[in-house]
Order: sequence, then structure tokens, then C-alpha cells
Amino acid sequence: MGRTLREELIDKLFLLKLLQLLRNMDVKTGLTKLQKLVFLAERTALSEKTECFHYTYVRAKHGPYSVALERDRTILVTQGYVEIVPHREGPGEFVQLSESGEDVLKLFDQLFERNEIQVRVLENVVREFGKKALRDLLKDVYDLHAQLKGYEGKKIADLPMRTPVLIPYKTRFEEKIKVTDAELEVMKVVLDPETEEFWPKKVKGREAIFYKVRGSRYISVVIPSLPGCMTHGLTEEEALNNAEEAIELYLE
Repeated sequence: MGRTLREELIDKLFLLKLLQLLRNMDVKTGLTKLQKLVFLAERTALSEKTECFHYTYVRAKHGPYSVALERDRTILVTQGYVEIVPHREGPGEFVQLSESGEDVLKLFDQLFERNEIQVRVLENVVREFGKKALRDLLKDVYDLHAQLKGYEGKKIADLPMRTPVLIPYKTRFEEKIKVTDAELEVMKVVLDPETEEFWPKKVKGREAIFYKVRGSRYISVVIPSLPGCMTHGLTEEEALNNAEEAIELYLE
């Protein structure tokens, strides 16, 4: 069962939030370590029947691995929200939040305040496991017991390769992520792989997102608080004028 669009957007947003927390706590993380930290956060949330990430993990060479997570990470790097930085003192690379990624998160301050339970899960995982050496972190994860039917009591290290170790759809969430329709509209724009750049702007007292799609000459505008209200223009001034008109027509 694949993720819904809502779930994909939430996963990317919370992945950016996790990277922000790692940076704030001065924690460096590579690709393998990031996979394990997300796994631990999602496993913790699922045990509490709390919605957080929606990644399916299988047993791989270096422990639990999610193809969808790696795909999301790649997309966020392509968009410029996440950076891959070479290790200064040896081989390897770090994954970190970029300034553009920080700009994305600023749009959702209220969402994270509203979902403090999920944010606390991420904070606790970073605090407990973030600064552990990769070897020690892998041992902690390998020593965890599988929870899926048919594998209860077995350590993850003892499972055959490609065995599912975490499936979010097996859980009925009691605490769901609280996200408004307007926030989802903003996510659809800023987390769309085709969005080249965006900038928020007030139009007639309403929050608007101006953005450019890769390969297009036009500047598009969406008014999140008015579902379906959108327009575009060849220049920012034209787009602004058209947005003002679109809002007036929508309200009429």
C-alpha cells in the first residue's frame, strides 16, 4: 500500500524538521544514520499510536532501510532544501538542512506548534541517539526486537534480508497529525519537485505563495486560505494584480 499525497508531503516536511533539530543540537548525520534516526522516530511514534512518518522499512545490509525515505531525501536535495556536504576530515558525506529548507519550515511554525507530540518524539530521538557513533547506533537498532506478526521476539539482526520490519499501515493512529487544508495547499507548492523557487507575500491581507515552476516563464500564485484560488503572470507585478482580482472574484 503506497502513501497518499498527504502522507508524502508530511513525510518530507517532518524530514526537514528532523534535520533542523539535528543541526540545532550540533549533530552531524550521514545517509545511513539518517535512515536509522527516522526509523527510531517512526517506531517510537507507532508504539504510541501517534502519526508521524509513513515509511515502510525492510531489513537491509545496514539494518532497517526505506526506499521511499531515500527517494524523498533525493528530491529535497534536488530542490535545494537539503545539502550533501563532504566530510572535512575523511571520506563520507553529511546530510544537512539548507537555508532554503529553513525558509520552508518557517511557513509551518503553527503546524509544528500544533503537533508538539510529534516534534517531541523527534527531539527525544535526536537527544538519545543523535551523537552516537554509527557503529553503536547500528548495534542499538539491530538489537531491537521485531514487532510484526510472525517475527515477534526475533532481533532485527536475525531477520532474513528484505524482511519487512516496520509497516505504518498496520497501526490505527489515535493521535493524528493536525494539518489544515491551507497548510496542505502550501505544501503542495513548496514541496513539489517542479517548483524552482517560491516566496510568500501578502495580497489583500491574505497569505499568498508566489512561485516559479521549472521551465515556465510565468510566476504562479496560490491563495491557500481560498481553496482553488490561483493565477499567474509574466512578471511579479502582473501576477500580483491578477491575484488581487482573483481574490475579489472568489469572494464575490
